Amino acid sequence: MVDDIARLPASEIAGRVLAGELLAADVAEAFLLRAEKIGPALNTWITLDREGALNQARIIDEAMAEGKDPGPLAGVPVGLKDIIDVAGLRTTAGSLILKDQVAAGDAPLTRKIRKAGAVILGKLNMHEFAFGPSGHNPHYGDQKNPWDTKRVTGGSSGGSGNAAATGQASITIGSDTGGSIRIPASLCGVIGHKPTFGLVTKAGCVSLSWSLDSFGPMATSARDCALMMSAIAGPDPEDPSSLQVEAPDFIGALDKPLAGLRIGHARNYYADQSDPAVCEAIEEVDRALADAGAQVVEVNIPGLKTAYGAATNFMMPEAAAYHEKNIRERPDDYDPKVLERLKIGFFIPATSYIQAQRFRSQWTAQVLKEVFGKVDLVLAAATPMPAPLRSAKTVTVAGKKYDARGHLIALTRHINFLGFPSTGFPAGISDEGLPLGAQLIGPPLHDHRTIAAVHQLGKAGAIRFQFAPFEG
Repeated sequence: MVDDIARLPASEIAGRVLAGELLAADVAEAFLLRAEKIGPALNTWITLDREGALNQARIIDEAMAEGKDPGPLAGVPVGLKDIIDVAGLRTTAGSLILKDQVAAGDAPLTRKIRKAGAVILGKLNMHEFAFGPSGHNPHYGDQKNPWDTKRVTGGSSGGSGNAAATGQASITIGSDTGGSIRIPASLCGVIGHKPTFGLVTKAGCVSLSWSLDSFGPMATSARDCALMMSAIAGPDPEDPSSLQVEAPDFIGALDKPLAGLRIGHARNYYADQSDPAVCEAIEEVDRALADAGAQVVEVNIPGLKTAYGAATNFMMPEAAAYHEKNIRERPDDYDPKVLERLKIGFFIPATSYIQAQRFRSQWTAQVLKEVFGKVDLVLAAATPMPAPLRSAKTVTVAGKKYDARGHLIALTRHINFLGFPSTGFPAGISDEGLPLGAQLIGPPLHDHRTIAAVHQLGKAGAIRFQFAPFEG
């Protein structure tokens, strides 16, 4: 019974709670038991809040008994990456430096999730300070891939990825500064959405790069991502970078068919640096889109090499500025590998940062004109290979050797630099039995269209989600 409930999609859980067929307390208990059973072996959680979750669930059940509507996410168990404030819980950011920092109140993002009726189970493990794409963490344990625990989950939202893939939470929230939702979604085999920059509030959350950070859902279905985005998207007066626009109709867009949609297949973005299995998986998605009536054409994204370097010059100084005081006063409390990367930001000249800002505006306009002036969405791989071993320093892909950490972000960082939405989704399974990931990228504020296209691919049978086989 416990595992049966923990495998229900969020939309079904909410529907059955609202129909009086399930008690939110029973749902919360089922997910808590599963998280307690397998979470420790995967290093999924930093804080699992059993008491708080059950209290929230009972409040929902009481509201239902009184004939009140608890919200569209009624009783849905949610896990939050541990950079998002939850009142009374620690916000460690996966670090020693913040290990005793207890949040005085909920972040606006947390408040929106609670208002929608979800039950917050706790805080998920992550790469320290969200500064790494693998999920390694010497303080709280490496997040482990539930398809093969010797391999990385991807990061930095590694706990969010393995929790969603194993039914420890129905929906998880991650952050994405250079790929930290889409990378673990790809390597753990779930669906993850990186929103348009500014569409989801980041107030009350620990920052990595305030000009690039985005927060979004990871789940087992596109519908569940749409359900969560409906709850969290929209303006927030507490976030200076929040877009003052009305959120799209995520649920209404799900029924929009693929027929007539113009899809650009950006092979120049990924093919020459990706595993042949990844390339073939994306080709199968291409064929599925065409079979469903989409117009699939080749597109080339210009300026990729320059953009990657500019994104580095953008992110590194912002990260260094955020951490400057602690780096000077408590350097030994950082993961040495994270500290090494943070220090790079001190050596990037202000002129390089300003030039990167200037290039960002120019390149965004160029991509909007030359790519999205011709197509509605862009198809590409999300990661160039399946999950590497946690012990791997380098990977060999298509006969070329790459730094393992650096290559994980090869296909995601550009989209953060643009600030565009992207939905990552499972595209197949490798010969080693590991998930392969794709992404559909849209222009700003077309989040509902990328999620809807993934939903329609699922309806067509082109996406077949599987829970990871790990059972502890």
